[in-house]
Amino acid sequence: MSKYSKEVKEKVISLFEKELSPFRIAKELEIPESTVKNCLYKFKLSHNLTHKISKRVFSADFKRKVLETSWKDKLSFKETAEPFNLDNLSLIAAWQKRYLDEGILWLHPKPKGRPSMKQKELIPPTKDQTIKSDKERIKELEAEIARLKYEMS
Repeated sequence: MSKYSKEVKEKVISLFEKELSPFRIAKELEIPESTVKNCLYKFKLSHNLTHKISKRVFSADFKRKVLETSWKDKLSFKETAEPFNLDNLSLIAAWQKRYLDEGILWLHPKPKGRPSMKQKELIPPTKDQTIKSDKERIKELEAEIARLKYEMS
């Protein structure tokens, strides 16, 4: 839809409000019928012609609810998108494919971007930590000595 100007989109909406079918609007404006239907669908969702699909991060729970609703009620992607106010139908298709391929673990959002190249600074152990680790090491060694004595007898 970004290919068409705001004036064309406004014309689509005004012709639809005059009760013309999407087929007739497409013929009159010489644009594909699918473009007309898409414009009407997005206008119905947001009541805004300049609405653009924005990057939103969806929670795992939200994705699960959308997929369960689709499967439970046997709805198409378009029918599923309406109650959840999703304007990108291919999102549901992608979620469903990934769920079927990878299982439920993919639902949780993954960190975006590249990992940091900066090395994490190593904090030198404090005296308390070295003493504690020495004490733990002594206990481990005493336990091993006791085990070996038990095995020998």
